[in-house]
Amino acid sequence: AAIVLFNQALKADPKNTQALYNKGLALNQIRKYQDAITSFDRALEINPDDAPSLNNRAIALGEMGNPEDAEEYYDKSIKADPKYAAAYYNKGVLYDKIGKQEEALEILDEAIKIDPKNSSSRFYKGIVLGKLNRHEEALNSFSNLCNSHPQHMDALFHKGIELAELGKHKQALEIFDKILSK
Repeated sequence: AAIVLFNQALKADPKNTQALYNKGLALNQIRKYQDAITSFDRALEINPDDAPSLNNRAIALGEMGNPEDAEEYYDKSIKADPKYAAAYYNKGVLYDKIGKQEEALEILDEAIKIDPKNSSSRFYKGIVLGKLNRHEEALNSFSNLCNSHPQHMDALFHKGIELAELGKHKQALEIFDKILSK
């Protein structure tokens, strides 16, 4: 339904970059990645340095199985706006998916530095640390996130997993019981 509305807005104003961008987001959400790329490209023809369009084009490329081009567009997004934390976060997720966990940690740290209150980057850093069997660091990451976002159930769950990985089963069970009670 949103795409229909964006198309109507674009009929009235074909250079409406906000409608092009939002149409691309909607297309990404329904996994019509090639169409999303077309929409982002149209927005980028008008504003070549639009970091969100570059970032979301990269997401579509990554979802289509093209990590090299996705990385290129994340880099373009970061160059267009070095303070746009979402591009760093998404590039970190891409690196994790393609097996570059150490690089993922570095880029996630950049995202955290830019936007320290964003829980997504902090959460995903804990995930990557866990994959690297750096369980103590992962536990610290999830614990810190739980302290600043007490309602973040995914962080609490992963805190329990990391406790279990460290052999602290009683504490892990207490966390899992707490989650079940909620």
